[in-house]
Amino acid sequence: MLSVIESDGYPVRPTLAESFVINPGERFDFVINANQSVGNYWIRGKTLEVTPRNTIAEAILRYEGAPDVEPTTARKVCTEQDKCVVINCPFTYFPKNEFTECIRFDHLRSSASNDPAPTVVDGKFKEYFLNFAFPGVTSFPSSVNGIALEFPTVSGVSQPQQVTNACKNFHCDEQKQCKCTNALSLDHGDTVQMVFLNMGVGRGWAHPVHMHGHSFYVLKMGYAEYNETTGKFLAQNPDIDCRGGVPLEKSFCNTATWANQTWLNGNVPDLELQNPPRKDTLIVPSGGYAVIRIRADNPGLWIMHCHIELHAADGMAMLLNESFDNLPKTPKHFPTCGDFKIEEEEDAYVDSEADIEETISMQRFYVIVGVMAAVIFLQLLVIIVGKAVLKP
Repeated sequence: MLSVIESDGYPVRPTLAESFVINPGERFDFVINANQSVGNYWIRGKTLEVTPRNTIAEAILRYEGAPDVEPTTARKVCTEQDKCVVINCPFTYFPKNEFTECIRFDHLRSSASNDPAPTVVDGKFKEYFLNFAFPGVTSFPSSVNGIALEFPTVSGVSQPQQVTNACKNFHCDEQKQCKCTNALSLDHGDTVQMVFLNMGVGRGWAHPVHMHGHSFYVLKMGYAEYNETTGKFLAQNPDIDCRGGVPLEKSFCNTATWANQTWLNGNVPDLELQNPPRKDTLIVPSGGYAVIRIRADNPGLWIMHCHIELHAADGMAMLLNESFDNLPKTPKHFPTCGDFKIEEEEDAYVDSEADIEETISMQRFYVIVGVMAAVIFLQLLVIIVGKAVLKP
């Protein structure tokens, strides 16, 4: 057994488990008691794949005085009487015959006694629904609310007026795909509640969403519906209205909201506000959502993205344009940057037969000069050698 005590650098109440699920970008700190017999023990990391592929990472925990040999230990056998416990599952159930129970991350509690979630303040509270998914009809690019991120061609912090590919210049809509610089403007001091989604026609893998510039408070997670016996997916979470004027399974979920409108303005039931755990990377379950909060108090232009590299590179990312008026003024004569463009110079290209002939003539000229120089050098050498021979 191990005891999880921190995640992403923030303490949680110690929680015993047989193992935990760790996703790209996440970090977990845990404690084990070295109370076993002196020997060698496997530490194993195993993927959650259900295909024939089986990926395992292995390390050896070696007690002082143990021989330098590979361990022979095996994973604990989970039984109905002694079930295994796994922390941070991206789903609700393992198959019943695996005798394994899940502890979702939002069921952990912060061990800090004075770090509650930011509160809802009238006029200073904003809520955003952000769908990390692959919506589409014939193509399915990675996106957030149907928008694949296109990075600005200049420094967005020091040259904001030169950003030309902002999404306000494009017609992005409920059931459309876009590619532009997707930025969410946050006002300084606001309590910002974000609902990370993985829903609609583009729902797919569980996405580990990573936020730069902040750690956030995890208030609640809503999972899809699963079969308690087989652990198989049944339906997407009913708390979310993906809208779009089409059934949920066809909606891009670009403009989602709460199915129950009384949940707006921070009134979501069962939020953990007193001791929520904090993270900077959180798994967003397929067919489900996660409710997080931050205080907008860190001016800058921060990226937020899926930490699966393939997804991020394909556009599953966006920018947080936070407290921009509170940024220090760009220093005078501060260097500018932008796309590198090759200037086409006319004389860099050979565009006519005359140019080609001129180029060939110059080549011949240098060959002739080189031959003449070699002949002169040989003649001088003959004269010098001849004088040396005739010298008495």
